[in-house]
Amino acid sequence: MRGILPWVLLLTCLVAACAPLSLAPPAPSPTPVSLKPANLRTPRPALPPATETPVKSDTAPGRFAASSQESTRAPTMIETRVLSADTQPGDQPLGATPAEPAAQPTPAPPEAALGGTPVTASEPLVGFLLDDRLDSPTIGQSFAYRVYLPPDYLTSPERRYPVLYMLHGAGGNYTEWSDSFLPEQVDRMIVADQIQPMIVVMPDDGESTYWANWDNGPRWGDYVTDDVVTTIDQRYRTLSSPADRAIGGLSMGGLGALNLAFQHPDVFGVVGSHSPSVRLEPDPDLWFLTGDNFWEHNPIWLADNATGLDGLKIWLDVGTDDWWLPNIETLHSSFVAAGLRVEWHEFPGPHEAEYWIDHVPDYLHFYSDALE
Repeated sequence: MRGILPWVLLLTCLVAACAPLSLAPPAPSPTPVSLKPANLRTPRPALPPATETPVKSDTAPGRFAASSQESTRAPTMIETRVLSADTQPGDQPLGATPAEPAAQPTPAPPEAALGGTPVTASEPLVGFLLDDRLDSPTIGQSFAYRVYLPPDYLTSPERRYPVLYMLHGAGGNYTEWSDSFLPEQVDRMIVADQIQPMIVVMPDDGESTYWANWDNGPRWGDYVTDDVVTTIDQRYRTLSSPADRAIGGLSMGGLGALNLAFQHPDVFGVVGSHSPSVRLEPDPDLWFLTGDNFWEHNPIWLADNATGLDGLKIWLDVGTDDWWLPNIETLHSSFVAAGLRVEWHEFPGPHEAEYWIDHVPDYLHFYSDALE
């Protein structure tokens, strides 16, 4: 018995070692969180179906072909006799195989006349979203931009539209407002008759330029007012008075929008500043804005010193958890003290994309109401 026991124990250990290990199932991968706002996750209202226009028949005055099936049916015996009696020398004999029609070139889609490259949004648009480029004599380079054109742009060739320029933030580019679903929101709201038809332009720059004229360097502010605006007015059917032109932006772009509107009320009559990254004192991080040039790009200083701001329509908003909140509250107080007309909002939220995505409809309502 004693000699068998060690062998039994050894066999038991070998069986246990060869048995498959019982592993816990892997944890499921986290479901990606969609930043798409709730209103864009609902189906778009279906457009009414197009009605077929009746086609007048050539063989019977006043008669309209009811369908393609009726117009292509075989002729009756009486109709065959009439056709035979009317046949002239050189006519195609009945029953003969007709000649192949000449191949016709495929017509270009209507939006091809708009130029640029069509951009696919997160849902089909009724209007048009295009990428294109413009040359900047001010900077000496060409830059990309994205433009939204309203649904009736091709069908109303005599109509001109107000224009909204939306500037991106630091580290972003001309696609940032598309990432915030601006094209989808403006398209839905125009179709639903919640806002007026407008052109929306999203320009690019050299990244963290603050849309400012640098000390002894590139003049990014002039690039916007001189090159971008001029090109858009030349290429599209715009309304070109300041009352019909708005500028807005987020973070760095919100600060740039304020500065450009305050410096050029003869260009922009409406400005929206969304969580602007405003400094109250010169900042070493903005090494390209020093001395007097810093203050000339500071909306608090401009509110007291710039002229022609009485007619400017201003929107200013910030999230309650935004690290720029104290500075933006000081900015708002300075506007009120200067007697400027400002619409002020503090919404819940941080200095993050989700905040701006949630409030794009609020911004568009303001711009639509403020533009003439």
